[in-house]
Amino acid sequence: MGRGEVCVGLSCSGKGVNMKIGDRLNVFGAVLCFGFVMVLVSLFAVRASAQVFGKTYEEVVEKAKREGELRLWWEVPGERGVGAHLEAAFKQRFGFTPRINLTPVTSPDSLLRFLTEARLGRIDADLLYAGASDLVGRPERLALFEDIESPLLKIFSPKLTAIGAILRNVAPWRRPYSVDVTTLASGIVYNTKKTSANQLPRTYEEFADGKGFADPKWKGNFAINQVGPATPLRDMAVQGHWNLEKQQKVLQMLLANKPLIKRSSGDVRMAVALGEVAAASDNIGGTEGLKKEGYPIEYKLFEDVLATHSLGLTIPKGAKSPNLALLYLAFVLQDGLPITERINGEGTISDPRSLLAKSLKAMPKAKILEWSPEEIAAGQRDKIRKALQALMP
Repeated sequence: MGRGEVCVGLSCSGKGVNMKIGDRLNVFGAVLCFGFVMVLVSLFAVRASAQVFGKTYEEVVEKAKREGELRLWWEVPGERGVGAHLEAAFKQRFGFTPRINLTPVTSPDSLLRFLTEARLGRIDADLLYAGASDLVGRPERLALFEDIESPLLKIFSPKLTAIGAILRNVAPWRRPYSVDVTTLASGIVYNTKKTSANQLPRTYEEFADGKGFADPKWKGNFAINQVGPATPLRDMAVQGHWNLEKQQKVLQMLLANKPLIKRSSGDVRMAVALGEVAAASDNIGGTEGLKKEGYPIEYKLFEDVLATHSLGLTIPKGAKSPNLALLYLAFVLQDGLPITERINGEGTISDPRSLLAKSLKAMPKAKILEWSPEEIAAGQRDKIRKALQALMP
């Protein structure tokens, strides 16, 4: 190719294309103009992505009907027939039944899977089960809508009155990420055939004093969780309540008292329900569900503190059915939470109708502990968990 010749397109001929300086400038200008237009298009697309929801209740419902199918990542509808009850209640409320493509997955597995797929350019969920505290500090959180609260309040709360009451109880820093549907609260679960509430420790602080399950009378007759922070500690360093050294000391006392060690909170609860041990300090969620299945299990909250971890539902920006996701989320808050608690035994303290919220009213002195977003972003929670896990056999 000689001087004054340029390649146009994806290939060049041997002869080339002769272009004058002015022609080159015209081409260059056209390229710049095209690039500028594409930037505007991309900016508009980003801006438009935040406007995918309908503006009114009726418009959201109509768009949801046209979208048709909801890809839901949440384990609850798959448990104890909850899904059938949710389907019936949804149809009664809105007059149609959406196709639910359910992926029964728990947190944090749901979030880790979603983030992996999002990095690969795939969004396979319209409504995702994830905790806001697990999203803090992650740049991938930008893959989620950050304005779920406004449409829920403006569009739905006038008709679905429970929504406003729930959102008022959700911490402001969590609302851009997810709306609470489950509170994993720590307490004591116990087998009613093997012990009673008045024989159990009343406070967390008793464990630090060598009492509670560190007392020799409980030797070999209680369980702890091997995964994450071994219960009954459950992140008791939150907000500086217990420092790491104190947690390590308590865990060592518990291990010396020969606990039954299980690999998850669910396994711990089942060990108590089956009578393998008399009691355990554990996440109390699911206890009511086991009771409904006939197991002799009950829970008791500590009187001094309540360590919690909130999990919620959130909508990815790339959702194929955003209006159906928003409609279903509003439905879960209004009708789904009481159904889930009634059948499965899991609730959230954000819902004033829940048994957990009502139980807390009877404990006015209890301090509710939860990791702050700053502590999580700084890695403090992970540091505590790693240090405690190192002590486990």
